[in-house]
Amino acid sequence: MTDDTPHENAYEHLRAELLISGLSDWVSLAEVQQIISHFQLANTDKERQDLVLRTIRSLLQDGFMQIGELPGPDGKFPAWEPIDAAMDRLRERFVGHYDEPASWDHSIWLGLTDTGRPAAEALRGG
Repeated sequence: MTDDTPHENAYEHLRAELLISGLSDWVSLAEVQQIISHFQLANTDKERQDLVLRTIRSLLQDGFMQIGELPGPDGKFPAWEPIDAAMDRLRERFVGHYDEPASWDHSIWLGLTDTGRPAAEALRGG
């Protein structure tokens, strides 16, 4: 990574933060937004939306995380699948209603998968 690629740095940074955060708990879209703001990973709403969509798609494609709603009483994560349908749903709810964060900030969650756990632990350093 070089300073010539701020978008790539933002993508890698957000990816790592989401994986590490997933070790502790489910990650809400509100937390994703907080990470972007805290580390100043995007300057505009469009950049922020693109970064979120790109990063989440990559985590889903790699099998490191799932996206959906909070687990039910059985503890199972009701993941949105397949990936393209999940991304369409995310785009509609997150981008389509971006000015209404109450409709997505704590209703869309990311959960670490068994495949993602070792990757997250490696990033955390243990």
